[in-house]
Amino acid sequence: MRARISPHPFTSFSLSEAPRLPLTGSDHPLGREFARWLTWANVLALVVGMTLFLGWVLWSRAKREAPVEHRVRIVRYADLGVPPSISTPSAPQVKVSQAVAPPSIGIPEPVPDEMAQTPTIATVGEMSEALAPITMSDLGLGGGDSLVIDLEGEGGPAPEEFVQVDEEPVRISMDPPVYPEVARSAEVEGTVMVRALVGKDGRVKEVRILQGQPMLNDAAIASAKTAVFRPALQAHRPVEIWVVMPITFRLH
Repeated sequence: MRARISPHPFTSFSLSEAPRLPLTGSDHPLGREFARWLTWANVLALVVGMTLFLGWVLWSRAKREAPVEHRVRIVRYADLGVPPSISTPSAPQVKVSQAVAPPSIGIPEPVPDEMAQTPTIATVGEMSEALAPITMSDLGLGGGDSLVIDLEGEGGPAPEEFVQVDEEPVRISMDPPVYPEVARSAEVEGTVMVRALVGKDGRVKEVRILQGQPMLNDAAIASAKTAVFRPALQAHRPVEIWVVMPITFRLH
């Protein structure tokens, strides 16, 4: 059987009688199918979740409310026996399995008096004499029982070292500074700050410049060395200490 070919291959047909199909929007068949399956999936997930949650709650409650078995053993007072004494504790009992043989060595044997050796154990009197306290006279250091050592060093304290004293040194006298001719010609004035070490005899042992003028430093040092102090006292004893002194140079 042969198919009959129409003489007009591009024949147009009218769509007025054809049904209207929504190809876009929420009325599309695929869109409606997706909404239906999504709704069923949400309902199923909610049901499964609630089922698991209720099962876990019931299982936890049943496990927590499970009865705990306690076993109690009742013993009569007569079966306990006599308790041990608290005031006089019993000594541990030592069981000897077999008899110990006596020692075969180190046993003293009687000998004649002429064969006996001289005892070497010191008596109480001899030990007390040997352990008598040693005095200074036994050491050849004099008849006294005390030894005095002078720990005071020859050097004085450092310039930055703090010395605690009961009485500060007081300056009694000091020669005025001699104005250098070079400084007088240059009309140089000012105050030189010096740090002096006052010895135990009240005289200055060392002088250092803290702040001043190069032209006036030597004259300030020479003037500071002539100062005489009443020495500082520490526990009623003179001590060396550093003091700071200003030496002023004025032309008029």
